[in-house]
Amino acid sequence: MAMENAAPLKLLGSWASSYTHRVQLALRLKGLEFEYAEEDLGSKSEALLRHNPVYKKVPVLVLPDGRALAESAVILHYLDDAFPAARQLLPADPFDRAVARFWCHFSDDKLGPAVGAVFASTGEEQEAAVRQVHENLALLEAELREGAFRGRRFFGGDEVGFLDVVLGCGSYWLAVFEEVTGVRLVDADAFPLFHSWLRDFESQEEVRETIPSVDRLVDYARGLRQMLLAMAAGACAPSDGAVASNAAPPSAAPPAPATADIAVDI
Repeated sequence: MAMENAAPLKLLGSWASSYTHRVQLALRLKGLEFEYAEEDLGSKSEALLRHNPVYKKVPVLVLPDGRALAESAVILHYLDDAFPAARQLLPADPFDRAVARFWCHFSDDKLGPAVGAVFASTGEEQEAAVRQVHENLALLEAELREGAFRGRRFFGGDEVGFLDVVLGCGSYWLAVFEEVTGVRLVDADAFPLFHSWLRDFESQEEVRETIPSVDRLVDYARGLRQMLLAMAAGACAPSDGAVASNAAPPSAAPPAPATADIAVDI
């Protein structure tokens, strides 16, 4: 596909961030040229702090004129609006666009946090989080079977669209978490349509170019889980007879980011 933007965009991101992957994938699907700058989230760059002073997180998309946008969903909307001649990710129909935005919010507000809770917990707390994940996946399965996305290969139709990018750039963590925690999250028998969609999504060339290898993600996730569980145990233990501190936890040792920047949600 011909590149539409005359000067390259610049993306500040992190290799393991599903939110960074959303923007990378969208740019590739739209055929837009961009430069990528890897951020050390344990020692954030001046550029990241200047361009995203509110949240201080990746991803950040820097435009050729120096203006910048933060938050992955915001950036995806911008790319559709700013490059109308490139492949559109959101549906043309206003109602369908609103539906895609609703399920994007569902992913970030309900499904992602539930998956993250499975990863960062054990015992009864983890069992409750697994039930929540399965309840959320059942909602998506129902939409694929008889709801807004019935009969579609992808949530966007015949091609990967906005909601596929949002859900897909995170759903690969499900297999990683299964490997690390030993907990089954996506059963092909229980969620056959979602399972089939995920396999189709992962087979796309642009997706394969974007998502890191499973082995690399598993290695990263093992260390991250150990850190999170240790921090949770430490937060529950009183120190010198006093209650646990409410202070923010320390940053993880490299290469893991500070806990506030861990991006393992769907």
